[in-house]
Amino acid sequence: MNMNRFVRHYAKRIPLSDAAVEFLRKHGKVQQHEQLVHFRMPDMRMPYWCVILEGMACGYTLDAKGYRRIRWFAMEMQGFTGVRHLYTPKPSEQYIQFTERTTILRIPALRMREGKERFPEINELLHVMKQQYINQQDKLVSVLQQPTTYGRFAEFMRQFPDLARRTTSEQQMDFINMGHSQFFGVRRLWLRQH
Repeated sequence: MNMNRFVRHYAKRIPLSDAAVEFLRKHGKVQQHEQLVHFRMPDMRMPYWCVILEGMACGYTLDAKGYRRIRWFAMEMQGFTGVRHLYTPKPSEQYIQFTERTTILRIPALRMREGKERFPEINELLHVMKQQYINQQDKLVSVLQQPTTYGRFAEFMRQFPDLARRTTSEQQMDFINMGHSQFFGVRRLWLRQH
Protein backbone atom coordinates (compact mmCIF):
# COMPACT_ATOMS: atom_id res chain seq x y z
CA MET A 1 0.00 0.00 0.00
CA ASN A 2 1.30 3.44 -0.80
CA MET A 3 0.33 6.85 0.48
CA ASN A 4 -2.06 7.65 -2.43
CA ARG A 5 -5.03 6.51 -0.34
CA PHE A 6 -4.03 8.95 2.42
CA VAL A 7 -3.68 11.84 -0.06
CA ARG A 8 -7.03 11.05 -1.71
CA HIS A 9 -8.80 10.72 1.64
CA TYR A 10 -7.66 14.09 2.99
CA ALA A 11 -7.87 15.89 -0.36
CA LYS A 12 -11.67 15.53 -0.06
CA ARG A 13 -11.56 17.79 3.02
CA ILE A 14 -8.41 19.81 2.52
CA PRO A 15 -7.13 20.76 -0.91
CA LEU A 16 -3.48 19.69 -0.86
CA SER A 17 -1.13 21.63 -3.13
CA ASP A 18 1.24 19.68 -5.35
CA ALA A 19 4.13 21.07 -3.29
CA ALA A 20 2.57 19.81 -0.03
CA VAL A 21 1.95 16.35 -1.51
CA GLU A 22 5.52 16.24 -2.80
CA PHE A 23 6.79 17.24 0.65
CA LEU A 24 4.84 14.38 2.25
CA ARG A 25 6.06 11.91 -0.39
CA LYS A 26 9.67 13.05 -0.04
CA HIS A 27 9.77 12.73 3.75
CA GLY A 28 7.24 9.96 4.31
CA LYS A 29 7.97 6.28 4.46
CA VAL A 30 5.34 3.56 4.25
CA GLN A 31 5.97 0.72 6.70
CA GLN A 32 4.20 -2.51 7.55
CA HIS A 33 4.05 -3.89 11.08
CA GLU A 34 2.76 -7.21 12.32
CA GLN A 35 0.02 -7.52 14.92
CA LEU A 36 1.14 -7.02 18.54
CA VAL A 37 4.51 -5.50 17.54
CA HIS A 38 5.39 -2.39 19.52
CA PHE A 39 6.12 0.80 17.61
CA ARG A 40 7.60 2.27 20.74
CA MET A 41 8.10 1.62 24.44
CA PRO A 42 8.64 4.28 27.11
CA ASP A 43 12.42 3.88 26.99
CA MET A 44 12.59 4.21 23.17
CA ARG A 45 13.07 7.42 21.24
CA MET A 46 10.69 7.45 18.24
CA PRO A 47 10.49 11.04 16.97
CA TYR A 48 7.94 10.38 14.24
CA TRP A 49 4.48 11.48 13.22
CA CYS A 50 2.46 8.59 11.79
CA VAL A 51 -0.88 7.93 10.17
CA ILE A 52 -2.55 4.55 9.91
CA LEU A 53 -3.10 3.62 6.27
CA GLU A 54 -4.50 0.20 7.10
CA GLY A 55 -4.90 -1.57 10.44
CA MET A 56 -4.98 -0.21 13.98
CA ALA A 57 -2.71 0.83 16.85
CA CYS A 58 -3.23 1.71 20.49
CA GLY A 59 -1.37 3.70 23.11
CA TYR A 60 -1.25 2.39 26.65
CA THR A 61 0.43 2.80 29.99
CA LEU A 62 1.09 0.35 32.81
CA ASP A 63 0.07 1.20 36.37
CA ALA A 64 2.17 0.47 39.46
CA LYS A 65 0.83 -3.10 39.57
CA GLY A 66 1.59 -3.69 35.90
CA TYR A 67 -2.02 -3.46 34.69
CA ARG A 68 -2.45 -2.09 31.18
CA ARG A 69 -4.60 1.00 30.64
CA ILE A 70 -5.32 1.73 26.97
CA ARG A 71 -5.49 5.50 26.44
CA TRP A 72 -6.36 5.65 22.74
CA PHE A 73 -6.82 3.73 19.53
CA ALA A 74 -5.92 4.95 16.03
CA MET A 75 -7.67 3.39 13.05
CA GLU A 76 -7.40 4.10 9.32
CA MET A 77 -6.57 7.71 8.47
CA GLN A 78 -5.96 8.60 12.11
CA GLY A 79 -2.58 9.67 13.39
CA PHE A 80 -0.28 9.22 16.36
CA THR A 81 3.18 10.40 17.33
CA GLY A 82 6.12 8.78 19.05
CA VAL A 83 6.76 12.05 20.94
CA ARG A 84 4.56 14.21 23.16
CA HIS A 85 4.00 16.63 20.27
CA LEU A 86 5.84 17.93 17.19
CA TYR A 87 7.69 20.65 19.10
CA THR A 88 9.52 18.49 21.61
CA PRO A 89 11.73 15.45 21.17
CA LYS A 90 10.72 14.32 24.67
CA PRO A 91 9.08 10.90 24.41
CA SER A 92 5.73 10.16 25.95
CA GLU A 93 5.49 7.52 28.67
CA GLN A 94 3.17 5.39 26.55
CA TYR A 95 3.67 2.11 24.79
CA ILE A 96 2.38 2.14 21.21
CA GLN A 97 1.37 -1.25 19.87
CA PHE A 98 -0.20 -2.43 16.63
CA THR A 99 -3.39 -4.34 17.42
CA GLU A 100 -3.72 -5.64 13.85
CA ARG A 101 -1.33 -6.10 10.96
CA THR A 102 -0.86 -2.43 10.15
CA THR A 103 0.52 -0.20 7.41
CA ILE A 104 1.58 3.29 8.44
CA LEU A 105 2.93 6.41 6.82
CA ARG A 106 5.83 7.56 9.01
CA ILE A 107 7.36 11.04 8.80
CA PRO A 108 10.09 12.39 11.08
CA ALA A 109 8.53 14.77 13.61
CA LEU A 110 10.95 17.58 12.69
CA ARG A 111 9.97 17.28 9.02
CA MET A 112 6.28 17.29 9.90
CA ARG A 113 6.84 20.39 11.99
CA GLU A 114 8.56 21.99 9.00
CA GLY A 115 5.64 20.95 6.78
CA LYS A 116 3.17 22.44 9.24
CA GLU A 117 5.01 25.76 9.15
CA ARG A 118 5.53 25.84 5.34
CA PHE A 119 2.16 24.57 4.12
CA PRO A 120 -1.15 25.87 5.52
CA GLU A 121 -2.89 22.71 4.27
CA ILE A 122 -0.54 20.45 6.27
CA ASN A 123 -1.17 22.65 9.30
CA GLU A 124 -4.91 22.19 8.74
CA LEU A 125 -4.45 18.45 8.25
CA LEU A 126 -2.71 18.22 11.63
CA HIS A 127 -5.55 20.19 13.22
CA VAL A 128 -8.12 17.79 11.73
CA MET A 129 -6.19 14.80 13.07
CA LYS A 130 -5.78 16.40 16.49
CA GLN A 131 -9.53 17.04 16.56
CA GLN A 132 -10.15 13.35 15.79
CA TYR A 133 -8.06 12.47 18.84
CA ILE A 134 -9.88 15.04 21.01
CA ASN A 135 -13.24 13.69 19.84
CA GLN A 136 -12.18 10.15 20.78
CA GLN A 137 -11.06 11.34 24.21
CA ASP A 138 -14.38 13.17 24.72
CA LYS A 139 -16.25 9.96 23.89
CA LEU A 140 -14.04 8.00 26.28
CA VAL A 141 -14.77 10.51 29.07
CA SER A 142 -18.48 10.01 28.37
CA VAL A 143 -17.97 6.25 28.77
CA LEU A 144 -15.87 6.46 31.92
CA GLN A 145 -18.25 8.88 33.65
CA GLN A 146 -21.15 6.43 33.57
CA PRO A 147 -22.14 5.61 37.17
CA THR A 148 -22.54 1.85 36.62
CA THR A 149 -20.48 -0.81 34.89
CA TYR A 150 -23.47 -1.66 32.70
CA GLY A 151 -23.80 2.01 31.76
CA ARG A 152 -20.09 2.17 30.96
CA PHE A 153 -20.28 -0.88 28.69
CA ALA A 154 -23.49 0.30 26.98
CA GLU A 155 -21.99 3.74 26.38
CA PHE A 156 -18.82 2.15 24.97
CA MET A 157 -20.93 0.14 22.52
CA ARG A 158 -22.87 3.28 21.55
CA GLN A 159 -19.86 5.59 21.22
CA PHE A 160 -17.37 3.11 19.70
CA PRO A 161 -19.24 0.54 17.56
CA ASP A 162 -16.39 0.15 15.03
CA LEU A 163 -13.83 -0.22 17.79
CA ALA A 164 -16.01 -2.79 19.58
CA ARG A 165 -16.03 -4.94 16.41
CA ARG A 166 -12.26 -4.76 15.93
CA THR A 167 -10.91 -5.19 19.46
CA THR A 168 -10.59 -8.12 21.84
CA SER A 169 -12.44 -8.34 25.13
CA GLU A 170 -9.16 -7.69 26.95
CA GLN A 171 -8.51 -4.55 24.92
CA GLN A 172 -12.04 -3.32 25.60
CA MET A 173 -11.65 -3.96 29.36
CA ASP A 174 -8.37 -2.04 29.39
CA PHE A 175 -9.91 0.86 27.43
CA ILE A 176 -13.04 1.29 29.56
CA ASN A 177 -11.29 0.44 32.82
CA MET A 178 -13.30 -2.59 33.82
CA GLY A 179 -12.36 -5.84 35.54
CA HIS A 180 -12.77 -9.28 33.96
CA SER A 181 -15.84 -10.52 35.88
CA GLN A 182 -17.59 -7.15 35.67
CA PHE A 183 -16.96 -6.91 31.94
CA PHE A 184 -18.26 -10.35 31.03
CA GLY A 185 -21.29 -9.97 33.30
CA VAL A 186 -22.41 -6.66 31.81
CA ARG A 187 -21.57 -7.77 28.28
CA ARG A 188 -23.75 -10.86 28.70
CA LEU A 189 -26.62 -8.68 29.99
CA TRP A 190 -26.15 -6.15 27.18
CA LEU A 191 -26.10 -8.89 24.50
CA ARG A 192 -29.40 -10.31 25.86
CA GLN A 193 -30.99 -6.88 25.48
CA HIS A 194 -29.62 -6.11 22.01
